[in-house]
Amino acid sequence: MPDPVIEARNLALIAGSEAITEQVKRQEIVGLAGLDGHGQAMFLESLAGVHQPASGTVQVHTETGTTQIKSLKDAALARVGYLPSDRKKNGIFAGLSVHDNFRLGNLARFSRFGWLNNKASHNGLNSYRDDLSMAYANRNIPISSLSGGNQQKVLLARAMALDPSVMLLNDPTRGVDIQTRQTLYGYFRKAVADRGMTLVMLSTELDEIVELCDRVIVFRDFGISARLRRDALTMEALMSAMFGQTTQATS
Repeated sequence: MPDPVIEARNLALIAGSEAITEQVKRQEIVGLAGLDGHGQAMFLESLAGVHQPASGTVQVHTETGTTQIKSLKDAALARVGYLPSDRKKNGIFAGLSVHDNFRLGNLARFSRFGWLNNKASHNGLNSYRDDLSMAYANRNIPISSLSGGNQQKVLLARAMALDPSVMLLNDPTRGVDIQTRQTLYGYFRKAVADRGMTLVMLSTELDEIVELCDRVIVFRDFGISARLRRDALTMEALMSAMFGQTTQATS
C-alpha cells in the first residue's frame, strides 16, 4: 500500500470533538460528506491551513520530507492547492481582469529576475483555457463579466498553475451549469490519471461524490461517522451514512 500523501493526526476540529486520524494516498479521489455544519468543511479547511483545529496536526509527505500545515502559505509551499467554495468572497478579484486573476498567486512562477513575464503568464492562461474550455472574449476583460462557471474555471486554473500534488476542492461545482460540471469532472479525472494528483473534495452535490470518488468520509458532530468504499458507494448508502444509519468502514 502506498505511503500517505496528506494526513491528519489526532485532529480535533473544535474543543471536545472526536480526534480524527485519516490518511489520503497518492492518486486517490476522496470525498467529504455530511449534513451541513457537521465538520466536513472544517476538516477540508484544516488540511488547507485555513482553519486552525483545537488540537492535532496536518502533514504532507513528499520525496524530500514531511511538512506540517499550519497556514495557507505552508500548504502552498508543500504543493497543496485549495479551491474555496465562495468564489465571490474568497476567490475572485472582481475589479481585475481574467489574466490578472489567473496570475495572482503565481507571480513567482511568471517572473524572472524580479520582472513579470507577461508572455509566460499569457501562455499559461491559454493552455488552461484550452484544457478547461474557458469562454471569454479576451483575457483583459473583468473577471466579473464572466459566467459563474467560467469564473470557477479561472480560479481552478490559478490553483493548478502552482503545480500541486494535492488539490483540495471545496464544493467545486457550486452554482455552475451541467456542461461546466461535466468539463470539471473530466479535468479532475485527467489530473489524477496523467499528473498523479491527489484530490480531496467536499461537495453538496451528492451525485458527484458518488460519480467521482474512490471512497467517501462521512462526518457527524465534528467527527467521522462512516467511511464508504467505492464498491459500497451508492446514493442510498451515502444518505444513510449522513443520517447516522450506518457505520460501514473502509481500510
